Amino acid sequence: MTTLSSQDRRAYQANIWKSYLLHFLVHFQLWWGIWVLYLRDMRGFSLTQITVLEAIFWGTAVLAEVPTGAVADRLGRKASLALGVGCTAVAVLIFGLATSYEVVLVSYVAWAIGIAFFSGADQALLFESLKALGREDEYQQAAGRFGAIFAFGALAGGLAGAPIAAATDLSIPVLLSAAIVAPGLIVALSLREPALPKGEARLAYSDLLRESARTAIRLPPVRAMLVLSSLVTALTFAPTVFMQPFLADHGVEVGVMGFVLTPARVMAIIGALVAYRVTARLGTGGAFMAAPLLMGAGYLLLGAWDTVFAFAAFPLIHFTNSLLMPPATDYLNRRIPNNQRATVLSLRTMLVSVWAAVLMPVLGATADLASLRAVFWIAAGVTLVALPLALGLWRHADRREGEEATPAT
Repeated sequence: MTTLSSQDRRAYQANIWKSYLLHFLVHFQLWWGIWVLYLRDMRGFSLTQITVLEAIFWGTAVLAEVPTGAVADRLGRKASLALGVGCTAVAVLIFGLATSYEVVLVSYVAWAIGIAFFSGADQALLFESLKALGREDEYQQAAGRFGAIFAFGALAGGLAGAPIAAATDLSIPVLLSAAIVAPGLIVALSLREPALPKGEARLAYSDLLRESARTAIRLPPVRAMLVLSSLVTALTFAPTVFMQPFLADHGVEVGVMGFVLTPARVMAIIGALVAYRVTARLGTGGAFMAAPLLMGAGYLLLGAWDTVFAFAAFPLIHFTNSLLMPPATDYLNRRIPNNQRATVLSLRTMLVSVWAAVLMPVLGATADLASLRAVFWIAAGVTLVALPLALGLWRHADRREGEEATPAT
């Protein structure tokens, strides 16, 4: 490892806490507890219209993820994060001011591009800062804190935003959220770009896209983990759109919505923080074995039990996703070249977007034409079929990698 100057060491150590702060500012959003109700009750959109917006959001993310990841690898993680924060702040502001479906759609497209600039670059900068300090073995814990900060931001935002919405109107928490994101631009610009290891160089943009695709294709364990981990995340967040309508339909008022959503956020924090301990005990494969069981059981409960108490399944589902993302990104980071890291990690988010773009309109139309319970039955079926298949493919590829790395005796 190259010896760092004291100035570089301090800068890379600061990158870690600045990454946590930036993650919090982007995800501490006051609209978390009311955004679906804002679109349904204040703007007058149906659940089908809302999920079509979500599908367009995720579809835009599909198109933007890899090109923006390549920007992070070509121009630097710092530049990509700054662009992401700026786009997100503007998008949230437009979202809060929009009065027509078309303007909301514009905000969704800008929002997806902003998130695409942010995703991949944040994890790459965190991993490379730790690696420069000789602390890459701490990445799972650090990534767990990322997940916990995301969940805590959503928890705190929901708790603060729902009473504000009840006291004013549903648009005020959205507008205030734009002001919360904006200072993140200063934090992003203060980061120190980690240096590439000796012998590695920044690839040209077209070469970067080509080589990153080759990396994912020629490494079966990487390819399989991209599919498996993206499915877990998509199957967690696609049905999340229906949490607020589920609670509203069961008599939960807007002012207490944030408190009722708290258990799901708390369990997500716990899952992220204990992820490295669970992985140390069970291994990555053992941890992922829990996904179809816990998530499938959660959606079956929501589909079978038409009561507000069935909401207890959502914390279980969010716990599972938060538990599995740190080992997934750690697994990928250790197998991706430095100069392709953000681009390949963006492939994971791109796949999340693909699955979500397919699922969202189907679930939204099901909610409007049938019921919310039918939505959860569909989510359960997809979870119990798709996740075991993806898990089996990854375990096979991972075993093959281990066999090929071991010399024959």
